[in-house]
Amino acid sequence: MNKKTKLIIAIAGIFLLSACSNTAKTTPTATPTPSTTETPASLTCDTSQLSIQLGAQDAAMGSRGVTGMSFVNISAKSCTLEGYPNLQMFDSTGKALPTHVLHFGSFAEPSAPAGLVTLAPGAKASFDLLYAAQTGYGNAYCPTSSKVAFTPPGSKVALTLIWKIQPYGGGSIQKLSCGEIKVSPLYVP
Repeated sequence: MNKKTKLIIAIAGIFLLSACSNTAKTTPTATPTPSTTETPASLTCDTSQLSIQLGAQDAAMGSRGVTGMSFVNISAKSCTLEGYPNLQMFDSTGKALPTHVLHFGSFAEPSAPAGLVTLAPGAKASFDLLYAAQTGYGNAYCPTSSKVAFTPPGSKVALTLIWKIQPYGGGSIQKLSCGEIKVSPLYVP
């Protein structure tokens, strides 16, 4: 083989390798599909694993707020909660009162999204509440609760707390909506 033939074969080899290399660079590769990991039902806190604690109450400008309401893991196993608790007010005879739960962030982070909270034994998942007092509603009257039932997210069984609250809502006397309570998502205190 002469020098010219060897040179042509070498150049052809370089072009061939270059072509293969470029093909590999420009060929789209499949990206893995993102997967979501779901919390196994066995890890979700059951109401029997929890207790409810009243947070710190404060009042200002016609509103009442409660920070640090908490579900406490009273079991020996870790479990998880995610989302917003639900509430239902009851009068002294056990009759359900109008209760309208609205979602908001929290006092610390008004636009905080709902996230997964893992509770070790003895740990807390907290949430905040905000509701209007009677100020601004003239002689209009909303009933006062004797107790409030708190249902953890993902559960159908509530934990009841003896608690007298009188939430108003709706913005005006003409649009009065008794029982409006803003609730934050659960967070780690």
